Formats: sequence, structure tokens, C-alpha cells
Amino acid sequence: MRAVWLGPKGATLPFEWSYVQWAVTLAMIPAGVLIVAGIIALAGLVIIGHPPWFALPFGLIYGAPAAIYGAIRVMRGVDYNEPLRHKIATACDEFGRQSRQSAETVTHWQMPWPNLHELPDSAERQLRVDQSAGECGSTGRGAVR
Repeated sequence: MRAVWLGPKGATLPFEWSYVQWAVTLAMIPAGVLIVAGIIALAGLVIIGHPPWFALPFGLIYGAPAAIYGAIRVMRGVDYNEPLRHKIATACDEFGRQSRQSAETVTHWQMPWPNLHELPDSAERQLRVDQSAGECGSTGRGAVR
């Protein structure tokens, strides 16, 4: 059974989150605020030479909701079958320094070209017989001329 916090009696939320989902979402809020405020401060430093006064308010206004949205999107795929540690390990494998090697090697298919030369006499005789039978309209095998 999942450990779920629903809220106080009579004031429950319309969704059920596990403790891990709550923890990740609440931990992402300060990170989002710092990231957005840092981007605005760096942009102001480059453009006007000093960080603008509104970097932290913009971080609070836009960073917190963006972090909540990002955490909800990340935690949407977390469930009992694929817990958060599995998602983190998969992300580390995907974006890590070690490259993955394919299980199979690439197969290069190459068809050999047939040698072009004269037909043997027996094949030419057989072709003449089949053609003469078809021209005469007979159903049996024609004789060689």
C-alpha cells in the first residue's frame, strides 16, 4: 500500500500524492526560484553591469510555479513499478559519460552480382524449344529444328 498524505479531515486535496512526490515538489521550489533569479541576475549583469533589483521577485513569481510544474511532470511517471531511484538511475545512464554499446553489430548486406557470360548450349537449345512451342500454339513440347 502507498503511504499517501491526503490532508486534514474535511480539507483534503483533489489528488493523492505519495510522500516522495511531496518531497520532490517541495524541494524543487527553492531550486526553481534560485535558477530563475540567477538567470535574470546574470542577464542583468551582462546587459547593464549589475544584477537588477527585481531578480529575486521574478524568481519567486516565475521560478516557483515553473519548478512545481516541472516536478509534477517528472513525478507523473513515478509509480510503484518504476520508483524515483529507477528514474534517477536511468537518467544517469542516459546522460552519463559512459556510452552505451549496442547488443548487436551492424550487418552490412551485400549481394554478389552474377557473372555475365554466354549461355551453355543446352540452355540455348531448351530456350529454342520452348519458344518454338509457344509460337506454333501447340500444347506439347516442340522438337528442336
